[in-house]
Amino acid sequence: MAYRKTAATAARKNARRKLLLDAAIRLFGTHGYHSATVPMIVLDAGSSVGSFYAHFRNKEDLFAAVLAELSRKVAEVMQQAELSQPDPVLAIGCAVEALFLFLAENPMIARILIVESSGLSPRLEQIRRGNLEFHATNVCRKLQAAPETFCVLDPAIAARCLVGAVFEALTSWLQTNPNDRASAQQVARAVADYNSRAILRVQRDLAP
Repeated sequence: MAYRKTAATAARKNARRKLLLDAAIRLFGTHGYHSATVPMIVLDAGSSVGSFYAHFRNKEDLFAAVLAELSRKVAEVMQQAELSQPDPVLAIGCAVEALFLFLAENPMIARILIVESSGLSPRLEQIRRGNLEFHATNVCRKLQAAPETFCVLDPAIAARCLVGAVFEALTSWLQTNPNDRASAQQVARAVADYNSRAILRVQRDLAP
């Protein structure tokens, strides 16, 4: 009985924490880190200030948790895309395309990861850089695992270029007037195709 009570308590605590995280994503993504305040987040979550401080030390601590949650979501999106393709070249292309489309369809998340997380504090910058390093390391391993397929002098540098290209292309796309830009699908496919061709040992047609 005691175990069930403890599990139920933990579930309620996790649910309250998730409400705060979801509210923080909405407000950080809409208003930015500096303009979104703890009272605003608490009100949006339908929570209380006491509950907030039971989960987070301050707004920076909450933002760090948001970055961790969004990084997990991004990694999940990319992993699912990679698993859909046994071919290593197509797998990387699918992951790049899936990442671009996910962020394009979730501009609040894109704003947090690309704009709001940059240069806030040494701690948050370290988390931001760590998230990028995680994705780059994942790509690097794939390049190293198939040297007969990929032609890169330095897999680590190539991986950073691939990851950086997605975020740079997305930033440019988001900043372009919607009436003047290509569709997210077109840009995602172009970025995925270009990156895949850049690392191929033997050129081949990547069209589906």
